[in-house]
Amino acid sequence: MAISRRNFHHYAVALGLLSLLPQANAQADKVVRLIIPGPPGGASDIMARILSDDISKQLGQTIVIEARPGAGGNVAAEMVAKAPADGNTLLFGDIGPLAINVTLFPSLPFDPTRDFEPIARVAVFPWVIVAHPSLGAKNLNEVFAIARKTPGGLAFATPGQGTPMHLTGALLQKVSGAEFVHVPYKGGGPATLDVVAGHVKLGIVGLPPAVQHIQSGALIGIGLSTANRSPLAPSISPLRESGLQDFDAGVWYGILAPRGTPKAVVQRINAAVAFALQQPHNIERLAKTGVMPWFTTPDVFRSFIESEGRRWAPLVKESGAKVE
Repeated sequence: MAISRRNFHHYAVALGLLSLLPQANAQADKVVRLIIPGPPGGASDIMARILSDDISKQLGQTIVIEARPGAGGNVAAEMVAKAPADGNTLLFGDIGPLAINVTLFPSLPFDPTRDFEPIARVAVFPWVIVAHPSLGAKNLNEVFAIARKTPGGLAFATPGQGTPMHLTGALLQKVSGAEFVHVPYKGGGPATLDVVAGHVKLGIVGLPPAVQHIQSGALIGIGLSTANRSPLAPSISPLRESGLQDFDAGVWYGILAPRGTPKAVVQRINAAVAFALQQPHNIERLAKTGVMPWFTTPDVFRSFIESEGRRWAPLVKESGAKVE
């Protein structure tokens, strides 16, 4: 994804604040806990580790990445929502707990639009349907045919309840009339590895943990969530070309702080994130996993979260997906 003129403006504003960092950093002796919603090896872990070094250097603070998977990202989000509003506990949040779960789950222990101070949207990547070679499917129609013949339904692995991958599986069932059985994991890393091992023959996971296995031939790419093909896996057709008309979506991530975090602290971290996303070595490492930087200012990120909640609410209902 090329940086648009608007995104360039966001970078320029944030980077202009970098000169304020030395004066604003009264917390240099405090460790920043960056809470991720997935397990080690998953997409959130990969991105957080790529960016954390440069963010840490700009802040002058040590960053410790803590994995808190579970409940479709709700465990991590609740933890940060209830943390002290001092900028030292941050959420590396994603589309699940911030836009989808409010409709999918009967109730949430936090409000995604009220309990956080959005700092910066960070990145976006597609998700992908993958199959173990032994399944014998190379495209979505072949997956549908196999599912219709599978007693009890065809099992598919995802990073967890409430993820967009979970919703995609529900949509596949609705579109095909075949039965699919959801097998939720605590993150994309474990889900991907179990499909690679053949324990589950089908998976719907983020591209970052799956791309190396697709390139090696350990997994067969069936369909991509975005309208455009990925340069890392150009042979995989977009889902909109395989029966899911107008389907075009990606998993986005951003950094948030608890509600009430001082504006100066939010701006300081936003500037550090902007710096990290501009570094060529980080851009290159992200690109190798299929991740594209997608930076915004805090106010734009807040509006984006609200609009994504409105966008996904009817899709959740249409999919028929449910969380017990």
